[in-house]
Amino acid sequence: MLGFFNFILVSSLACLVMSSSPALAFVSGIVWGVSLLLGGYLLSRKNIILIFGLNILLLYGLAGSSNLFFLLIFGIPSFIMGLLLAGQKGYYELQKWGMLTAVLLTSMFIGMTYYYAGEAAITNTQTEIDQYINESVNLSEDSEFLKLYEEQGISPEDIKSSITLAVRWMILLLPALYSIQAILAVYLVLILSAYISRKKRLPILSRKPFREEKMPWQFAWVIIVALSLWLWGRDAMTSQYYIGLNLLVVAIPVTLYYGLAGLAYQWSKTASNRRRWTLSFLILFCLVFPLAAIIFIGLLGLFDSLLDYRELDHKKEVRR
Repeated sequence: MLGFFNFILVSSLACLVMSSSPALAFVSGIVWGVSLLLGGYLLSRKNIILIFGLNILLLYGLAGSSNLFFLLIFGIPSFIMGLLLAGQKGYYELQKWGMLTAVLLTSMFIGMTYYYAGEAAITNTQTEIDQYINESVNLSEDSEFLKLYEEQGISPEDIKSSITLAVRWMILLLPALYSIQAILAVYLVLILSAYISRKKRLPILSRKPFREEKMPWQFAWVIIVALSLWLWGRDAMTSQYYIGLNLLVVAIPVTLYYGLAGLAYQWSKTASNRRRWTLSFLILFCLVFPLAAIIFIGLLGLFDSLLDYRELDHKKEVRR
């Protein structure tokens, strides 16, 4: 396996690519996270702290504080998971603290950005976006793209309003989108680290089959708080409404993931002669009623964590 200087080389190259190439930032961030996580097991605590410190200096030297976001969603969560791995913690303990750290740091970053920017800056940003959309549509009025929509009865004004509405919602849901990115980053770092560990036959990062994964019941409180805030501020469209909405958007992919795990478990228990019909029904249901399918699968993941209908609580996490 990689030695101390090889870890320095890999992590430094990942930081260099992440800082200089926005298109490769996410991929190189994952590589950086994997090197920090596995370094927690293969290196001493002193060495992994030294490597992480050198990576921070490199990122700061390359682009200053503009690389702070990469540090928050890739660096610090992976470094914490590496330290936990050095302390002989299991896969799901690393997952819990890694994702919690990533979401909290990302939320603090977005919150502080909004706080220091102020309401005027957000309004000005939306105004600039509206102007840019208007100019873009006006310049494209003679293009085949707009003519195609006009033939369908869609006017340039309709296109402008639709794009403007979509962009505004993206701005409002920016904290949720960044949080989902942070959760995905931690998940991929763990998955790739577990894969490398398995290939190298390292006695670490053992995970359950996907069909036996279960959402921590504490996450149900996040959904309860999100729904409460969303309903509380819904009438007046207050800040509580948008906070609750962002929390719900973050909760959707999480509950869907564990809901799919529940479906996979039921699929494994289905008789082989009935699987074809069951799969056909599920695909048809998802195609005809996509929103109902999302709600059903999400609720399946939520209530499984509370009711444990698969009776998985007796199975303990495998640790090294």
